[in-house]
This record gives sequence, structure tokens and C-alpha cells, in this order.
Amino acid sequence: MKISSLELNNFRNYTNTKTKFEDGVNFIVGANAQGKTNLLESIYIMSVGKSPKNSKDKQIIKFGADKAKVSCDFKTIAGNKNIQIYFDKSDKKAIKINNLNILKLTELVGILSVVYFSPDELKLIKEVPEDRRSFLDVSISQFDKPYLYNLLKYNRILKMRNQILKNFDSVESKKEQLKLFTPQLIDTAEKIIEKRLIFIENLKNIAKDIHKTITLTENLEISYSYNKKENLSIKQDLEKEFEKIIDKELELGYTCIGPHRDDIIFKVNDLDCKHYASQGQQRTVALVVKLSLMEVIKNEIGEYPILLLDDVLSELDENRQSRLLDLCVKYQTLISCTAIPTLDKPYNQIKVENGKVI
Repeated sequence: MKISSLELNNFRNYTNTKTKFEDGVNFIVGANAQGKTNLLESIYIMSVGKSPKNSKDKQIIKFGADKAKVSCDFKTIAGNKNIQIYFDKSDKKAIKINNLNILKLTELVGILSVVYFSPDELKLIKEVPEDRRSFLDVSISQFDKPYLYNLLKYNRILKMRNQILKNFDSVESKKEQLKLFTPQLIDTAEKIIEKRLIFIENLKNIAKDIHKTITLTENLEISYSYNKKENLSIKQDLEKEFEKIIDKELELGYTCIGPHRDDIIFKVNDLDCKHYASQGQQRTVALVVKLSLMEVIKNEIGEYPILLLDDVLSELDENRQSRLLDLCVKYQTLISCTAIPTLDKPYNQIKVENGKVI
């Protein structure tokens, strides 16, 4: 999968610009606050329909403008494709794939596959479990639409179940209502957890090797932490646990177990990265996870996604920079930086200055 051209109209600090990308490594070069990150952000939005910064749509429209547009042409093993997304101040957006309007955001996910890394990705290792669950959901949804649909279904059922738990009905009435929703929640939860376990199994084996390639000496282990208490199936385990904690849930007013509470554990040399790894180690692990995701997605869809690396080189020493770039040449990689490192490999350079591609 390769992007051939990108066009931005009134997006962030860009008024009207169009640029082309080449195979392999593309450096997006410029001083700070010139718009390098904005280029990468626009591509990510065309992959999943929202900004990695969790910005509202109206916030990405250039100051003084009422509308914005992002568009890209890209190549896949299925042929050439185009995505266009139109934004306006009402926070509504219109999306076209090959000039055909789509009605649901779920139709966009998986058309243009990307893997994104920025300095904020440290939250994958050091912040709250919600960030790691978001990584799971965005990653798997790019190649598994049934997973995405089950995730949406699970969240709807979860919302209704929580409403029952915190309403003012009697305990007996709540328990009767929960008999309808809890089995539905468990059935959907089982499907989600099964897919997550398979994903983590595939990811961890690849990540272990890539991490060793970059660090040379450190050993990385990744595991999925969920409500597994006995030697039972996922469904049986959930059924038993929901029966056990029903009184606690009624007291607290929310659902205490399920995929919305699960987590990923990262360990380097048998120590939990969240608590014991240095910031440099945490950054390397986060980067390795994203590089490993490239391989997982390629194994699933038959081609590599596009790798977006925002300001990653400044945090790596020269040796780790070199080993990283050795890995990046086999797929299309877009790297934002203030200066290009010394390379003995071919690359494409795109200069950015004050919201313009020079």
C-alpha cells in the first residue's frame, strides 16, 4: 500500500497544497511548528476518520475558513483508490471513496491502512489502560470488520446495562432486567477477547524479534490481561464472574468486568515497563510495537500499511536510528524531522515551511 499524492485545503495551517510521495522512506523536513505533523495527521484521519490528537473536526479547519478538505490517491493490491473527506464548522463531515459517498464511518476503516507513531505514543506504555485498549481496537479494526462491528455492539449493550445498574428501580427489578442484557454482553465480549488474544499472540512474537534487533540485548514480553480466573472457556469464566459480582455492580452502578476493563502488559527483562522502564526504554517499546503492527497487518491483508513516524529520530541515538531506518526501507514510510540523518540508503525529501510544501 502506497500513497502517491496528498492534497490539503484549509487543513490546520495549510491553505492549499499538494504533494507527492515515493516508495520507501520519505522525510518531511522543516523547522518546528511549520506543519510537518499536520501532513501526517491528515493521512491518519483518512485511515480511521478521526485525528490521533482527539481534536474535534472544526478544530482542524484553518483559522478564518468555514470548510476544509483532505484528499489522497493511493495504490493497493486491489488497484488505485482515492479518499476525500470534507469538514465544516458544524463538526459534520462528508466522506467519499473513489468519488462515491459513504454513509457510515465503519465503511472507511480498513480502506487505507496506516500505522502512526508520535511522541504521544508513550501513553501506550505509561498511561491508563484505556490508551492500550484503544490501540487494540484501532489496530484490529483495520483488518477485521467483524471485530469492529462486535465492538460497537458491545459498547451499545454496555451502555444499556450500566443505565440499568444506576437507575432508581428496586434491586429485584434491576436483576430481572439484567437477565436480558448480561448474556448478550457476555456473547459479544467473548468474540472481542478471542480476537484480542489472537492479535496479541501474533504481535508479541514479532515484537520480541524486532525489539532485540533495535536494542541488541533487551528481551520484550507482551501479554493480554483479562478476567481469566479459572481453567474455563472465556464465556464460562465471564458467566461465573458476573454471577459472583452482581451485588458489587449494583452497589457501584457500573459493569466491573469485560473487554472495556482489560489491559496489555509490557515487560522488558521481566520488569513491567509502566513502572520500571526508563523513558528511553518505554519509547523504544512503543516504537517496536508499532513496527510489529506493520507485520501483523501485512500478514492479514497481504500488503504493508503505510508507516507514519512523527519526530521519532530526535529521541534515538545514531545506532538505533540506523537500525530503525534499516527496517523502514521495505515499506512506504513518512518521517517528520528537523534534519535528515546521514544515510547510505535512497530517500525522498519533502520540505515544509509555514504551511507550504517547498
